[in-house]
Amino acid sequence: MVGEERKSRLRITSLVLGLVVLTCLAPLQAQDSESSLHDRVTAEIQQGKLDAALADARLAVGQYPKSSELYQLLGVVLFKKGLNDDARTAFRRAIELDPSIPQNYYDVALVDLSEHRYDVAASRLESHLRLDPTNAQAHLLLGRAYHNLNRTLPAIEQFKKALALNPQLPLAHYHLGYAYQSLGKLQDALNEFEAEITLNREFYDAYWLAGNIELGNNRLDSAEKLFRKGIAVNPQAYTAHYGLAQILMARKRFPEAEAELKMALAASPDNVKIHYALARTYQQMGKSADAQHEFQVCATLNARQQKERSGIAGAPAQP
Repeated sequence: MVGEERKSRLRITSLVLGLVVLTCLAPLQAQDSESSLHDRVTAEIQQGKLDAALADARLAVGQYPKSSELYQLLGVVLFKKGLNDDARTAFRRAIELDPSIPQNYYDVALVDLSEHRYDVAASRLESHLRLDPTNAQAHLLLGRAYHNLNRTLPAIEQFKKALALNPQLPLAHYHLGYAYQSLGKLQDALNEFEAEITLNREFYDAYWLAGNIELGNNRLDSAEKLFRKGIAVNPQAYTAHYGLAQILMARKRFPEAEAELKMALAASPDNVKIHYALARTYQQMGKSADAQHEFQVCATLNARQQKERSGIAGAPAQP
């Protein structure tokens, strides 16, 4: 009897130990491979399931703390969720784990560009391009960073490299044109804006910038076409309405100019130039009271802006 009880206890003990062993082994058997976690997080990002992607990305780097690729994915999710500091940390960790992967430098540069940290972004993009000099988009972004750092000539060089690699690259002609314009090379700028329009017909800024150059050259027919096309692309933007109004005023089509200026003011109500142009239009139309009102608005806005520039507006009231 005693022997049977002993055998029974041994069987129970053996069963319990077996369950403990199975319990300890289960996490190891269920652990996903690095590639399967990578694929899962990538799919969740593509599907817009950012919360799930973030949870799985954190699980992934916990299981594979030496994986540069998984830290890069974690950084992507964090950046998409607006957690820039955490994203930057993840991308930097990815670089530490494998400095030879160019994508990590590119990704952390995107974070810095979003915060207008152009000097840091430029350094990261330079590192990226040393590893992958064929990335046209990276050349474009580096050019933008240089231009914002007032390094216009190096910016132009980067824009040209981007276009040499990809002549159809969106915004490359636009940024090259903008750089030429900042140097006063207006015909070169116009050529680039027109090239951007050909490739990227829904991009508004190229229309009004090209229109302004044509207006400055007194080529009113060409300027009017550009402004009207810009308005068709973005009716809410004020710049093309204002440019078109200037042409209509030059042609003494004052009621039409008035209508365009009012549409411009709807988008930019505190714009002194537009109020002044409207005042001059009213003068030409014989609407002296309306003109006087607009001139008074100009005076008020100028005074307010002067106070803001001097800091008076934010100063405490004097006794």
